[in-house]
Amino acid sequence: MKNLITYQGAVMTWECDSNRHMNVMFYINKFEHAGRQFDLHMGLGEIGGETDTGTVVLEQNIKYLKEVFEDDLLYVKSSLESIGNKAFTIFHQMHLSKTHELVSTMRIVLVLFDKVHRKALPFPTDLKEKLLAELAAS
Repeated sequence: MKNLITYQGAVMTWECDSNRHMNVMFYINKFEHAGRQFDLHMGLGEIGGETDTGTVVLEQNIKYLKEVFEDDLLYVKSSLESIGNKAFTIFHQMHLSKTHELVSTMRIVLVLFDKVHRKALPFPTDLKEKLLAELAAS
């Protein structure tokens, strides 16, 4: 489960700010779309599908390495970095499609979350073991 392509898209005119580059909120938006796709690959879609379980962000760190502009085509690769009893860390890498240059990264720490009782949940043992095996193999 290393470096799956989880997002592809273009920088739209309305995503650019007065400096004519993509505004920071749209980096976060594109990483959010990538994260949702990655959740499915991890098997979290089945957990949160019709239940009161979801994921919430505990921490995120974004690095902006190169400006991107209107009409630039982008893709994001995502990988699972670590998984604990409740928290897990995902690393996203955003690239320019044309040159494959790395333009931004996001490291994000999340937990499974009970939407009714508003608290973190332990990671299901069977899913955790499967993901740990994939981490060890990569």
